[in-house]
Amino acid sequence: LEQELEQELEQQQQQLQQQQLQHQHQHQQQQQQHRQQQDSPPKRLRSTPCRTVRVVEVGGGSNSSRAAGGLEALIQSAAASIAGHSGGGASRHAAAAPTPAAAGEAGTGRSCGSSSSAAAAAGASGSSSSSVCDIQFRLVNSAQLLFKRELSLGRQQGFSRPQQRHMCCHRALPMHPSKVRDSVRSRAYIGQYAASGDFYIAAFQDRRVRLYDTQRNWQLRKDVTTRMTRWTITDTTLSPDQRLLVYASISPVAFVVNVGSSGDPVESLANITELHEPLALDGSMAQGASGNTRAAFEGDEDYDWRGRDFGIWSIAWSPQGGQLIAGTNDHSVYVYDIESKRCLARLTGHGNDVNAIAYLQGDGSDASASAASSPHLLLSGSDDHMVRLWDTRVRDRGGRNSRQPQGVLVGHTEGITHLCPKGNGYHLISNSKDQTVKLWDVRKALSQAAAGEQARQRPQIAHWDYRWEEYPATGYNVVHPGDVSLMTYRGHAVLQTLIRAYFSPAHTTGQRYIYAGSAKGAIHAWDVVSGKLVALFEYHDALVRDCSWHPYEPEMTSVSWDGRVVSWAVSPPHGKTLAGGRGDVGRYY
Repeated sequence: LEQELEQELEQQQQQLQQQQLQHQHQHQQQQQQHRQQQDSPPKRLRSTPCRTVRVVEVGGGSNSSRAAGGLEALIQSAAASIAGHSGGGASRHAAAAPTPAAAGEAGTGRSCGSSSSAAAAAGASGSSSSSVCDIQFRLVNSAQLLFKRELSLGRQQGFSRPQQRHMCCHRALPMHPSKVRDSVRSRAYIGQYAASGDFYIAAFQDRRVRLYDTQRNWQLRKDVTTRMTRWTITDTTLSPDQRLLVYASISPVAFVVNVGSSGDPVESLANITELHEPLALDGSMAQGASGNTRAAFEGDEDYDWRGRDFGIWSIAWSPQGGQLIAGTNDHSVYVYDIESKRCLARLTGHGNDVNAIAYLQGDGSDASASAASSPHLLLSGSDDHMVRLWDTRVRDRGGRNSRQPQGVLVGHTEGITHLCPKGNGYHLISNSKDQTVKLWDVRKALSQAAAGEQARQRPQIAHWDYRWEEYPATGYNVVHPGDVSLMTYRGHAVLQTLIRAYFSPAHTTGQRYIYAGSAKGAIHAWDVVSGKLVALFEYHDALVRDCSWHPYEPEMTSVSWDGRVVSWAVSPPHGKTLAGGRGDVGRYY
């Protein structure tokens, strides 16, 4: 047996020596080709840097060699010593060579074939395999790799869809005013796209709400003349199914209008050509309520609605479409059930007017699937400079809705004008009268007691009214000592009215930007991560209170106190400029 094993070992050694000679001959030929390429003039269009990696695989012995006991180790050591002469040992080759997966990620163009790898030596009673292969892979440009990953052309899954849009949108900002969609001799307060982008809603101070069909070349779908309007229309909201429109004013009653179909009459006069159904948040129209009885608030029988008069600053439809939430100037947040026409909850934790409300897991439109999964988490911003997080599922010992918020975000030094959640359940932005937009993470929220302690340290500006006066601290960086926000964005002017701020849409930008109107007549856009001002949209002649980025197209539409509804595009439109004044509709710029 020992003689047979020695003969097999000699045969294997001879085969390995032949393979070594063949490999050395191939290596010399490659070196000669490489020298010739260096001597020849470079070809920039075809030359590609390559790297050659040698991989040697050594297999184990057979069953017969295991029976030989110590001879197995002798055979393996002999094979390793022979392979070691070819380039420093098999272990060093294996350590220096990348795995096939790593080579594939680097852009492998060729695999180990039969012509470049040695055949395994096999005996009658045992075998020990050794192979040498040359792997040549291209050093692909990192920009090409990123490009392939962005377009999902790689074998493995690349960036997520929002990340792809995040990387590709840095030059797709709709900065050019393209067309004046409408012009009204009244101040415009509301301008918002529907969640689907099929409609655009504009509300004006002259008691009118206009609904445009963006799929039909901005044809006027509904021209609503409202009722019981005080000063102006403060907010509007469209139901998730886009069949009902709700508008509110500085009164405790909101109204519902049927959107109808494209064949229905366009003009809608309140209770003349069409019924505008009232929704009284004060409970006066609840089932069973009368002039001498109290409102039937669920779990709040002590609330007396008689003689109460308050206004609605912000209103939003629930994702399921059965409820409304509203922020009012009686320091409260109302949750209203449309079917039963009664208030389900009244949250009273704020110390001043509630100017902004939203669903935490909404995306600004409150029609997303994430908001539908958690309709009980609410956000509210108030003139008490705080953002509060509410959970309508929480009850007190008496079974009533808890009037204590689940968290408080502290950082603003003046009142909050608008809130916009990102939609992931954690982050949101707030616009404030302290001339800043702040980015928040609700996981850093404080308790009610801790927020009360921080409120005493807030820098205050006495006797300042943002409706009539300039901000006294303009040019100064006023910082709250207990600020828990993640980022602060500055540069715009929040004066005279409740100016709004939003995240850019996820579909076209990956929510990379934050944009807001300004009292100076411009729209500001910041980068979320760096906080730098990346764009300034200038066209309007007066204050821009609201603006909206199309959810699926690179287009933005803004409304201003100059009465114009203006669309913005990525590139300037082609065509001649129409002559005329500021009131011309359909003018290109």
